[in-house]
Parts: sequence; structure tokens; C-alpha cells
Amino acid sequence: MNLRDVGVVVVSIIVTMFFGIILTLWLLRPSGIVPSESLNILLGALASSFIMVVSYWVGSSIGSRDKDTALRNLSGKDEH
Repeated sequence: MNLRDVGVVVVSIIVTMFFGIILTLWLLRPSGIVPSESLNILLGALASSFIMVVSYWVGSSIGSRDKDTALRNLSGKDEH
């Protein structure tokens, strides 16, 4: 696993954790308390980032990366 792979994993974990924390705070707020606009904007931004993380790991991005790695291994070139 190279440094780029580690970075992808770390960013994915951070985005997922923060999305979970903010979503939990938003859902568990006391009834009658209207969430601030800032919290709603933060939740929306994190939801979008979370969707991108999921799309990367189960979508075409990781497949494309795996294909590139396989082609690179077949050609005998090292990744830089």
C-alpha cells in the first residue's frame, strides 16, 4: 500500500466519522429546538462528501484505479 492509498483511506475514515457524528447530533437534538442554519449547511456538505466516499469505494473510481494498477504491473512500470 503506497502513500496515496493511505491518504484515500484516511480521508474516507475522517469524512465518514464526521458525517456520522454530525448526523447523530442533528437527529438527537432535543425536540422543539430548531437546528441552526450552520449545522444544516455542515450536514449537507458532509452528506455530499460521504456520498463521494461511498461512490469511490463501491463505484467506478476504485475499479478504474485497479485497472490502472493491473495495466502498470503488466507493463512492468513502477508507480511514482
